[in-house]
Amino acid sequence: MARKLWLVVALAVALAGAALADVFKLKDGRRIEGKLVRETASSYFVDIGAGEMELKKADVDSREAGKTSREIFEEKFKAAKTAEEFFQAGQYANEQKQKSLATKAFKRAVELDAKHEGANLGLGRVKYRDEWMTPEERDKRAKSDEAAEMLEKGFVRHGERWVTPDEKQKLEAGLILKDGKWVTEAEAKRIDGLEEFGGQWYPRVEAQARADIAKVGVVLGRPLKVACNEQASLAGDYDEKFLAAAGTHVVTARTWFDKAYKVEPGLGLLGGRLAQFYVWGRDSEPYKQTVEHFASLTSTVPPGWAEVVRERHGFVWIDPYALSSARVWNRADDDVVGHCIHHWGHMLLGRLQYDGRLLPPWYDEGLASLVEYKTFGRNAVFCRSATTIAATTGTSAKKAAMSFTFDTALFREGEWVDTLRKAIDGGAVPSFERLSSLELGQLELLDIATGMGIVWWLEERSPDALAKFHASLRRTQPVAPTRVVTQARERLVQYDTAFQAAVGLDWRAADKAWREWFLAR
Repeated sequence: MARKLWLVVALAVALAGAALADVFKLKDGRRIEGKLVRETASSYFVDIGAGEMELKKADVDSREAGKTSREIFEEKFKAAKTAEEFFQAGQYANEQKQKSLATKAFKRAVELDAKHEGANLGLGRVKYRDEWMTPEERDKRAKSDEAAEMLEKGFVRHGERWVTPDEKQKLEAGLILKDGKWVTEAEAKRIDGLEEFGGQWYPRVEAQARADIAKVGVVLGRPLKVACNEQASLAGDYDEKFLAAAGTHVVTARTWFDKAYKVEPGLGLLGGRLAQFYVWGRDSEPYKQTVEHFASLTSTVPPGWAEVVRERHGFVWIDPYALSSARVWNRADDDVVGHCIHHWGHMLLGRLQYDGRLLPPWYDEGLASLVEYKTFGRNAVFCRSATTIAATTGTSAKKAAMSFTFDTALFREGEWVDTLRKAIDGGAVPSFERLSSLELGQLELLDIATGMGIVWWLEERSPDALAKFHASLRRTQPVAPTRVVTQARERLVQYDTAFQAAVGLDWRAADKAWREWFLAR
């Protein structure tokens, strides 16, 4: 406790002792400096700066009355004759925390020597063009000098800037200097890649998408909710928060696709445009009412297409740009988001090296389903019938045990992997030769799962296997609308070439290898 008291006293003395000069020498050897406030028969009450301290007279050996810091300063000030001496008096006052006294001394020093650096600095002055002045005076002088210099050079003021008379004329006309050329504000924004829509400026691709969405709104007689990101625009009946959340899955799926197919990120794959997703709620009328409008935007759909898709959950096309329209109808809201991502798989694969030709159904549907599975761990889009699987190898008892139905629930719960593994193990998965011959309408769920398995195997086989496989198929596909090479021998040669390019195997060896991989994974 005594040690703590001593530290407090020492701190107080350090802070205030120089300003008060009464010195009390205590019998224990300590020295206390302060100003005597009052005195009683038994104690001194001393102001030590940090507070009032009581000293028992019985503890005091002696008291010496001294001068205060102000008294000492006044002595120094009166004795000073030169600017330097007044400066030193001011320095003393500064050390004693007596700012007003310091200012008094510095001012006197400057009166005697206007260029005394220490005194000027002590007064907070700055040097400008060999003259000492206040910062405010310096700023005013500098501004005045700048104006004189600029006017002498032929410049004129425009707002806060100095410009040439010609520049001022252009600026007052509302022009902006952009990349060395004088252009209007709107032209400058367009140079920056922006475009105006609805009184606001957006990145050009977004403005273009919003303009397309507005046309759909005209068809319906009302505006749509809209959310955009770097990959796509999403519009429809759902609120912006729902659409934006769906958009994050679009970005996630694109990241996977780019890595799997060695694609450069960005809109190059999409023809320099945002993909467009139209997402409709429980009321199916907006979906139905807009089908004809969408049909008018592409030349790739056959006659009667609108009548057919009007009764479906949704549709997708990739030419002249990527577009999807899907309705939740009688499903859960999550399912329509899954539907969008399934369509996104079709868009990305279809646009990759697109030359007007279409891709084999098993490959197109397998990839789209895998994209949805990779994004959500489940599948919500089921456009084919269930498949009853029966083992074709083993004893009768084993065949009976291996008979089961490959249905939509397995996809919805993400369990298609285990079921496909059982089907492969039971010899129930048909050969690749059969799968490659199927048209889109002939695919069953087992076929789609098989396609997913093959694409997944290619992805895992090597970093560039999918890209090489895809490029080879693109070069050998028939002219649209045909998707499957009709002649079996020609078709199998096509796949020999594709699998050799991707993994160095012919189609038979590849068919065996993917099954072994799937069973072992």
